[in-house]
Amino acid sequence: MIRSATILDIPAITLLKQKMFKEVGMEHLLRVDFIQVVEKTYTELYETGKAIHFVIEHENDIVACAGVFIKEDIPYCFYKEEQYGFIGDVYVETLFRNQGYAKKLTNEVLDWFSTKEIKTVRLLASDNAKKLYQSIGFKETDQMILHR
Repeated sequence: MIRSATILDIPAITLLKQKMFKEVGMEHLLRVDFIQVVEKTYTELYETGKAIHFVIEHENDIVACAGVFIKEDIPYCFYKEEQYGFIGDVYVETLFRNQGYAKKLTNEVLDWFSTKEIKTVRLLASDNAKKLYQSIGFKETDQMILHR
């Protein structure tokens, strides 16, 4: 049911990512060349082992996905555990929601991080998804943001 994505799946995953931004009203923030940049970046991350997606298919179409990203950015690169995991691109097509796909994919991602001995995992959650992540054990943090 759940499988690891390959580089050949990146275009389909990119389209799901674009739908996700549209649904949460943030499509206006995306670059004009969004599709090309995401596909190029994800290909590079897959090739270096810094990212992978897990997907669920229905009749050979990807209907749900969750991305795994290994990050080492500031200030975390100065910590004892300089790498952390980031979950992104968790999206389920409308017709396939409320079947537990997002939770199954998130747990798959967390298992993958465990195999890489990554103990800290971060994500950005929409208001609709906060209950899901809290049920898995995620806690809200003190991060703040300013959009100008």
